[in-house]
Amino acid sequence: MILDHIDKLGLPDEKVKTQFNGLRSLDYLAAGLKFLYEQVHRLETEIIGRLGNSKRVFIFGNAPEMQGINQDLVACAFHWYAVMVCNYVKIVGWLANNGDSSKAREYLKRVLPRVYLWRNKVAAHFAMIDPKKDDNPADLAKSIMFPISFDNDTFYADSLRIRMSTGSKKSTSRKDMRWSLTHTHRNLIPRYWPANTSKQQS
Repeated sequence: MILDHIDKLGLPDEKVKTQFNGLRSLDYLAAGLKFLYEQVHRLETEIIGRLGNSKRVFIFGNAPEMQGINQDLVACAFHWYAVMVCNYVKIVGWLANNGDSSKAREYLKRVLPRVYLWRNKVAAHFAMIDPKKDDNPADLAKSIMFPISFDNDTFYADSLRIRMSTGSKKSTSRKDMRWSLTHTHRNLIPRYWPANTSKQQS
């Protein structure tokens, strides 16, 4: 059974029945990821229609084109998607590597490096509330700021950088976590759901 069509990772036929729960988890997570993608894609399409095809824009906060768009729910969709997609990818890595959690984590970090970081610093727990050694003051402050902006044709998480000064110490927030929910989902389709391409992108 093929789990990853790009890396050619799979589960031997004799193990499919013994991994029913893991495979069932992939099924319902895929349904949730598709649902979130469709919701955000619908809003993006509406905003693009308001902007027209010739404009390059960056919107953070309120703007006339955002009237009636519930950006709070878009932000929540990014939180939910990040947690679910990391679970999905990690289960694939775990199943394909005979239950090796270390290899599953490395696989996740390779397939979704930006989403994985954002999940760890924002979606699963705000860095401000659960700081790690690699978090500087700007990273901590940024973790609880509103995370979503609209750039050209899509919503992004973590587009802005902030700089802070505390006495003589200066810090700048990290720049390796910017990602788009809809672009990420479309990029994952040939890897995980190539047989359902039209359904996933509808």
